[in-house]
Amino acid sequence: MKAVGLAALGLATRLAVTRAQLTAWSPCPDHSDLSCAYFHIPLDYHNASAGNGQLLVVKANATSSEKKGTIFLNPGGPGVSGLQSLVDDTSALMNRTGGAYDFVSWDPRGVGPYTYPGNVYCLSDDEFQTFWNGTIEVTGINWLGNFTNQTDLSNLFAQAPTIDAKYREFGEKCLQGPNATTLQYIGTAATVRDLVGLADAIEGPDSPIFYWGLSYGTVVGAWFANMFPERVGRVILDGVLDATRVATSQSYKLWRDQVSSVEDVYSGFANACAMAGPAGCKLAQFEEASGADVIDYISQAFEAAHAHPVSNDLLLLRATVFGGMYQPQMWEQLANTVIPNAIASVLGNTSDTSSSTKKRATFSQNSYTEPAVVCADSVDADPSLTINDIFDEVVNVTRTVSPSFGAFWPIPWHRCSYWPVRAPERYQGPFNGTYANKVLVIGNSYDGATPFFEAQHMAEVMGDQAGLVRQDGYGHTSIYQPSECVTNIVIAYLENGTLPAGNASSPTVCAIDDSVELFPGVKSVDVPANGTLTDRE
Repeated sequence: MKAVGLAALGLATRLAVTRAQLTAWSPCPDHSDLSCAYFHIPLDYHNASAGNGQLLVVKANATSSEKKGTIFLNPGGPGVSGLQSLVDDTSALMNRTGGAYDFVSWDPRGVGPYTYPGNVYCLSDDEFQTFWNGTIEVTGINWLGNFTNQTDLSNLFAQAPTIDAKYREFGEKCLQGPNATTLQYIGTAATVRDLVGLADAIEGPDSPIFYWGLSYGTVVGAWFANMFPERVGRVILDGVLDATRVATSQSYKLWRDQVSSVEDVYSGFANACAMAGPAGCKLAQFEEASGADVIDYISQAFEAAHAHPVSNDLLLLRATVFGGMYQPQMWEQLANTVIPNAIASVLGNTSDTSSSTKKRATFSQNSYTEPAVVCADSVDADPSLTINDIFDEVVNVTRTVSPSFGAFWPIPWHRCSYWPVRAPERYQGPFNGTYANKVLVIGNSYDGATPFFEAQHMAEVMGDQAGLVRQDGYGHTSIYQPSECVTNIVIAYLENGTLPAGNASSPTVCAIDDSVELFPGVKSVDVPANGTLTDRE
């Protein structure tokens, strides 16, 4: 896989590069409205003998006639393509910034076929089928409710010896695969140094850096601000993953934080659907349906999928619902097409597992970049930790935090105690530096992947060096629901460094624009996130 990309791009010359440099901009393939270039990097900024790499860089030009600068964007993941992010989100980003800035993003280390080190592959398609067959890596964990059913528990813990052995063997396969010599070089600290090098190449050496990090990109942003405090121009952390926890905690414990708000988002989705009624939302099965009725209908499909424990129907159905919580602007399509189609597939399924196994096979084409990055950054594994401890945590998270989604498997965080390498440079603090300019932290009230308390904690750690905004809406990061209040704050911050008065103890609260609808006739501002909606105006 890697060899094809290298040959196609002529990357043999990469090995001769001795210093970071940016090639000339040209139209991106298949996206001529965007400009692409390549940026040459050292694999290890502290060890030149490690060799060199290359990043695919992409630029969306400012739409305003008066360009005011460049904002560097990391869309998160880790593993999200900067190219794809600008293809998908340029309009939303320009709207939020007044179109006055170029946005520059890149496919970070471990991402895509054009960056080197690129996608992380450890198993071929054929190996994937053989290696994981019959395990929860293929089927997911089978559970209902808050995971108290003894059969479900017994089935999970019966897999412990197999998963323990497989994860150890999988680590060895990664060290023998096409990424063997570069696996350790795709951590976040290296990505921070790539960002600084890019800024030097585009804006000039030692220039103030304007940066917007979304989701895991907030970890890049927080590390950048504290590794290079003198380079902070404007830094926006949006949809915050607590960088202090990422840097200092055993990774398997981070899933608890990540799903802490998803039940509220799920409830809001169901309430909005109920408010729309059957005419606007197919999941509202009758005219007076409540949000609880909508969730109950989906739960019945979970139960039907649960009856096929050796397939991955339940995993795919839960993943469809969970993933749909990220972008509220897509909820109408999610509720009227995506989830109904997934439910129909489950209800029409049989005990034949061949088709479901084949469905999961497509996942083998996905890169293992996400665990490669989060585990490269992780603290050293606790030698006393066992897979049973990780399973115990999964069960506890399901019972106490998220009955609907707490036992998702596989999750990158859960691999790290078995991952075979750590990055040669890991930033572990401090996170309360004094920056050349202050930082803007933004979180949504109802974010199913990065709950607001993580933004609150980062703002608390940064103290008077940060301002905190709570966008009172749904979704993962602020950019998917328009808010004139947040837009005005962002523009003022970018232009002159002005921060709102809000801080960790008393954040500035911004409403979603009154015109934003989740379903036809259902305004976002009118939808409760929790409780049961029984009356409709």
